Amino acid sequence: MAPVVFAGSGVLLFAVYLRQAWLVPTSSDGAANALQAWDMLHGNLLLRGWALSDVSFYTTELPQYALVEAARGLNSDTVHVAAAMTYTLVVLLAALLARGRARGAEGAARALLAVGIMLAPQPGDGRLVLLSSPDHVGTQVPLLLVWLVLGRAPPRWWVPLAVGMLLAWAQIADPLTLFEGVVPLVIVSAVRMCRRRGPWRGQWFELSLAAGSIIAVAAADLALALIRHAGGFAVQVPRTALVSVSEIAIHVWYAAEGVLLLYGADFFGQPTVAATILALLHLAGVVLVAWALARALRAFLDAEMVLQVLTAAFVLLLAAYVTSGAAVELSRTREIVGVLPIGAVLAGRLVAGGLVARLAAARLAAARRAGRWLVPAGIAVVACYAGGAVYEAAQPPVPGPNQMVASWLRAHHLTSGIAGYWEANIITADSAGQVQVGAVCRAGRKVRVLAWEAKKSVYDRRRREASFFIYSPLDARSAPFDSPSPAEARATFGPPAETFQVAGDTVLVWPTNLLADLPPWPPWPASRLAGTFSVGALLG
Repeated sequence: MAPVVFAGSGVLLFAVYLRQAWLVPTSSDGAANALQAWDMLHGNLLLRGWALSDVSFYTTELPQYALVEAARGLNSDTVHVAAAMTYTLVVLLAALLARGRARGAEGAARALLAVGIMLAPQPGDGRLVLLSSPDHVGTQVPLLLVWLVLGRAPPRWWVPLAVGMLLAWAQIADPLTLFEGVVPLVIVSAVRMCRRRGPWRGQWFELSLAAGSIIAVAAADLALALIRHAGGFAVQVPRTALVSVSEIAIHVWYAAEGVLLLYGADFFGQPTVAATILALLHLAGVVLVAWALARALRAFLDAEMVLQVLTAAFVLLLAAYVTSGAAVELSRTREIVGVLPIGAVLAGRLVAGGLVARLAAARLAAARRAGRWLVPAGIAVVACYAGGAVYEAAQPPVPGPNQMVASWLRAHHLTSGIAGYWEANIITADSAGQVQVGAVCRAGRKVRVLAWEAKKSVYDRRRREASFFIYSPLDARSAPFDSPSPAEARATFGPPAETFQVAGDTVLVWPTNLLADLPPWPPWPASRLAGTFSVGALLG
């Protein structure tokens, strides 16, 4: 019966999350991944000619996108379907990990609390982080599998091998795996070996896990280097820098609000009273996670290994986020998305499990008194969460302006052009590839190639003739890329033959090939090990 309930819950959650994902407009980030997956599906398995961002998603979301596109074709809905699938998997895997080896009422309470905490992503920025373009949410799937292996498998020779393979799989796709998966496991293994103080032969398991984790990082970097050496994609090196002491306070604030956002409890600036009340109700989940984290830290040295790793990962993620300079705006909360499933699992194991165990051991009268308020209160809160999730799922999706622009371009037989980054890939995906738009940026008051989530052949003047440039006021205000203005397009390509206004965007059309006036595709390092790109190399 349990597998049937599990599968049924998964189907129901997927349906709700898919409806919510449709409320989030697809961006050019997700559209770029859809285009890369489409290329892989049609034989370009190494993504030859592609310049990616600092996260490849090569072993996580891209294969998933390819499977969705094999069934549905190329369109921006791929992002919505895959996002709903990914978050459903994360919720279900977190429930399994929270349950652990417990059975009966305790196992059910653990799993249900974890699901309840993660059940309803917050509208607005919360949905944007959890149910939109790939950005570290998919990384939680292999990491949760790592922790499931650690929590359920006995200490056998194959466990370090399986853990190392899963970590390498995740590391190829996302370098954040280093902080959330590898470093916590190495630290916990070292702590356990130091406390045991026995001969090395008796500590082979922890030593193998630590060594396997380190080897996984080297194997992932080697795999990326070999792919690049074979002519495949290139990945940018992530940039990190420690913040100054004077900046710590504002970064701590952004981190705190980001945690509230992930748990659906960011009550600041909500548009309605109902939204504020629902966010305040989600503070219950935050309190339970804080309680569980406090218990985990207090019993850290004597806890089972999987709890130690989860606790270390939670703390390290937050510490790295605050000190690295990433916590500069609420949208960057995606960098710490792992604290949501980790916190839910800790709460399920240490709070729900502990309460059920205490009630079972207490006298019957005491259990009845606690049940009179505890069970109804918990059911009421979860019901509010579920009601909010269903209400949000019932809202009608609104077509994005890029879909209207793509349709207009097709209708006017304009099939090849250039635009700012936040317009280019999404228009290409929304048109099912019928309109090819290359991303460009501004450099020195001229239009330049932007080799970021882009394919070299799109800028090949011998294969393509780009005849139009799209300018969006929204694109111009969006970081981190400077979108060229119409004035800069005229300075680069001369006066256009025609100018149109479409869904708030400006479309400039020339009778000549615009690619002839763009600089060539910039050189790209041999691998992620080759060092950080210069801004000039990115801009061309």
